[in-house]
Amino acid sequence: MVETVLIIEDNEKNLYLMEYLLKHAGMNTLSANSGVQGLVMAKAERPSLILMDIQLPEMDGFETTRRLKQEPETCGIPIIAVSSFATESSRRAAQAAGVSAYIAKPIQPEQFIEQIKQFLP
Repeated sequence: MVETVLIIEDNEKNLYLMEYLLKHAGMNTLSANSGVQGLVMAKAERPSLILMDIQLPEMDGFETTRRLKQEPETCGIPIIAVSSFATESSRRAAQAAGVSAYIAKPIQPEQFIEQIKQFLP
């Protein structure tokens, strides 16, 4: 079965890179450019994994993650924070919100797929 990954990211270059890497690895991708859009898409599509930017318009990635983890339809989906704010306090806040892992930007293309594969079914 082909896995589907939802990327919630508002930066077009970062989104393009992640989509490219995931598609090259044989996965399907969905994308949302805001936390609000990501919530709607995650509930409707039920992806295998969510890649979550932290700095998003309308609703940040921490709040979007908290809301996804409160919904019965999406609470079991692993969420990986992908953020340029790679501070220890940001990592702790992401974990408190419910993320499974934290990847610092800029992502390392040669390691990216291996980092997320462990969270796929």
